[in-house]
Amino acid sequence: MTSLERQDYRVILRPQVEDHHAPEKEADQSGSLELFVLRALRHYWLIAAAVFFSGVISAVALHALLDTKYEATASLLIDNGKQSDSNLGSDSVFVNSQIELLNSELVLRSAIQSVRDDKLYPKRPDSEFSELLAYLGVPQKRMNNEDRAYKLAAQALKVQLEPRTSMIRVSFRHGDPRIAASFVNALTESYLSKYRALYTQAAAADFLRGEMDQLQRRVATAAGVLGAFMTANRTYAVDEQKKLLLTRQSDLAKSLATVRTELAQKQEELRVVEDQINQLKPNAARASQARDPAKPAPEAAVPLPYSKNLFGDDPPLLLVKLYQEATQQFLTLKMTIAGLRAAESAHTAELDNVAKDLVNLAGLEAETNRLKRQLTSAEQELAEITSRAGEKRIAAAMTENNLSAIKIAQPASIPFETAGRSVWLFLAVGGFLSAVTAVGVACLLQLISTYRNPPTYIAANFLRTVRFYLFFPG
Repeated sequence: MTSLERQDYRVILRPQVEDHHAPEKEADQSGSLELFVLRALRHYWLIAAAVFFSGVISAVALHALLDTKYEATASLLIDNGKQSDSNLGSDSVFVNSQIELLNSELVLRSAIQSVRDDKLYPKRPDSEFSELLAYLGVPQKRMNNEDRAYKLAAQALKVQLEPRTSMIRVSFRHGDPRIAASFVNALTESYLSKYRALYTQAAAADFLRGEMDQLQRRVATAAGVLGAFMTANRTYAVDEQKKLLLTRQSDLAKSLATVRTELAQKQEELRVVEDQINQLKPNAARASQARDPAKPAPEAAVPLPYSKNLFGDDPPLLLVKLYQEATQQFLTLKMTIAGLRAAESAHTAELDNVAKDLVNLAGLEAETNRLKRQLTSAEQELAEITSRAGEKRIAAAMTENNLSAIKIAQPASIPFETAGRSVWLFLAVGGFLSAVTAVGVACLLQLISTYRNPPTYIAANFLRTVRFYLFFPG
């Protein structure tokens, strides 16, 4: 228990005496302060004006220094109706997912490749500090220009949801307004492509489209090979050519058989005529005939229709005429037989050629049929893939239409003004701060002048007020 808590002690409160002259003193001091400020501005107005205008000029220069980039903006619309039909989840989750997808590295790098990294952020030469480190042998982590462009683009990109709307605002700042607009448009296109690949069946349609292009090239190749083969071998109509060759072969065979039959007949006639001539020759001439022992003996002569005894050693005039006619007939048969043998050789050679042509045509027919089967198979596969690709395209288009919850409401256009705050705001803030600084500088100079040369004509209450505000500003 303290002494104040004892019962025999009493707390005595000192009565407060109200100072009725306090408001007057405060007004007097306030008036003295205003008088002091006005006097300081009157004495140092030139310095205060210089400080004020310097601040305003500095504000304008700061605005020009900080506001040197252009901002291109695009707006993406979220279709809430299609979003709910697609069962994409709640609004906040879906929107946040799209914002993250817009800021993803894959989408950004795809847009950078579309614009080109050397055009978006040109490669800068190494700084003197880097050259010094390289000269000293200090290892440095060098970054290629594409990675540097990705890092700078990620810093300059801003994606946000407009409050109380269904619009996603994509903005990008760059020193070149055309590059800024082209990058934002490339970014939105890259984002939509990735969005369709994630939420639609475009991959299957693209795969079938690739297969269809490959089959089209295959059909064109097969058709070209078949056409070149048919042109080189002149197999335009194999069936007709085969039919003509078979007809030709049949005609030649018939003609050859006829020639051979006629040749056999003429040879037999020649033998009979030759024997007849031998019978009509004089006996001495027949006896003096020599025969080659290497040759086979001649066949027995066919009996003549007349008696051998009719002919004597001295044939009459009739026998001479018969001999002449037989000789003439003999020569005619010789020429006829020579012609028939030539015809037989020609027909035989022609038949051999036709047989070779048939064999060659059979090989060409097999190769032509193989090439035609390849072409037909490729055409059938192409027709099937084309049908399936059309169905997938239609299904993908319908699915994309149902899932197209994101649309470009406003593409980025080339900005004409730099991004940043208004110059009037800089002027207002700069003017206010410049005015306060100018008044402060004038008052400080006035205080310094007053303390160096204290005036004797100023009332004591004013000096006390100045000292009070100088040492006790609160």
